[in-house]
Amino acid sequence: MKVLFLIQGASQPASRYRVTQYLEFLKTAGIDYEVRDYPRSIPAWIGVLRQRRKVDVIFFQKKRAPRWPVMRLKAGGAKIVYDVDDAVMFASSRHESPDAPARMKRFETMCAMSDMVTAGNRYLAEMAGKHCRYVQIVPTAMDMRKYAPRPPHANRGAVVLGWIGGRKSLPFLRTLDPALAMLKSMGVDARLKVVCNEFPAECPIPVEKKTWAEADEASDVASFDIGLAPLPDDPWSRGKCATKLLQCMAARVACVASPVGAHSDIVKEGANGFLAATTEEWAEKIARLAKDPALRDRLGDAARETVAKEYSVQAHGPRLVALLKEFER
Repeated sequence: MKVLFLIQGASQPASRYRVTQYLEFLKTAGIDYEVRDYPRSIPAWIGVLRQRRKVDVIFFQKKRAPRWPVMRLKAGGAKIVYDVDDAVMFASSRHESPDAPARMKRFETMCAMSDMVTAGNRYLAEMAGKHCRYVQIVPTAMDMRKYAPRPPHANRGAVVLGWIGGRKSLPFLRTLDPALAMLKSMGVDARLKVVCNEFPAECPIPVEKKTWAEADEASDVASFDIGLAPLPDDPWSRGKCATKLLQCMAARVACVASPVGAHSDIVKEGANGFLAATTEEWAEKIARLAKDPALRDRLGDAARETVAKEYSVQAHGPRLVALLKEFER
C-alpha cells in the first residue's frame, strides 16, 4: 500500500502534528509513503496526477483543492482523505464577522469529494459530516516521548503562569489582563512566562519573555507552574484542536482554559484541570492553583494521563494506520 501526503509545508506546525509525526507508524506497518508540499502550480499538479494509479490514498492535509485535479485523481483509482484541524470554513477571530461564503463553499466541496475526512475534533467532524458520509475524529496528538513530566512542585517564590503560542493569538492572552490584575489582591505572587515570537507590550504582572523554538517547546512548557489557554467563543475558535493546552497537559502542568471547542472535551473540571469563562472565574481558579501546590500536582498527574490515553501519538498512530489500510487496493 502507498499513501501520498500533500502537506501545508514542512515548517508548518500543523503538518508536523497531523502528518510527519505519524510516519514511523506507517513504516512499521509496511505502508509505503511519500510526502510533498501541496501543489501550487500546474506543473506541480501534473506531478501529483501522475501518481493517481500508483497510490492507494492521497491525503490532503488542511488544503482545499480545486475540483478538477481531485476528480482526475479519483478517476485514476486513488482514494481521497481530507484532514482538517482548523475551522477553515470561517474567517478568524480577528475579523468582524466569521462568515466567509467562499471559504465555506471550498470546504463543503472538498468534503463532498473526499472518501474520508479525518477531523481534529468533534466540532469539525460535525461540520464535515454534513457533506461527507465517512468522517473520523483523529485529534491533534502529542508525542509522549518528547514531553518529560514536570517534577513535583515546591515553594520557590513567584508562581509561573505560562502561555505558548503564535503572535496572532496574543490578543487572546491579553483578554486575561483584568484577571491577572486581580491576583495580587488575592494574595498571589505570580509572573507570566510568554513563549512566542512577539510579546505583549503591557501586562499587570511581570513578564518573562522566551522566544519560541521547536527544540525548546517541551522544556518551555515544563517550566510553567500553571498553563493558560484562553480562547474567544466564536465559530473559528471552536475549531481549534487545543495544541497549547495538550502540550502543557502532556508535560504534567495543571491548566486553566476557556470552555471553547476541544477544551471542553479535554478538560474535566476539577479532575485534570479547570475551565474559566469570566474574569472572576479566571482569577479565582488561577489563585486556587497558585496557593495549592498539591492540587497542581494532582491535576497535573491526571492531565498527563489524559493525554497519554486519549490524545497521544502512541494512542492514535496505530488507529490512523488502520484507517488508511481500509483503502488498500
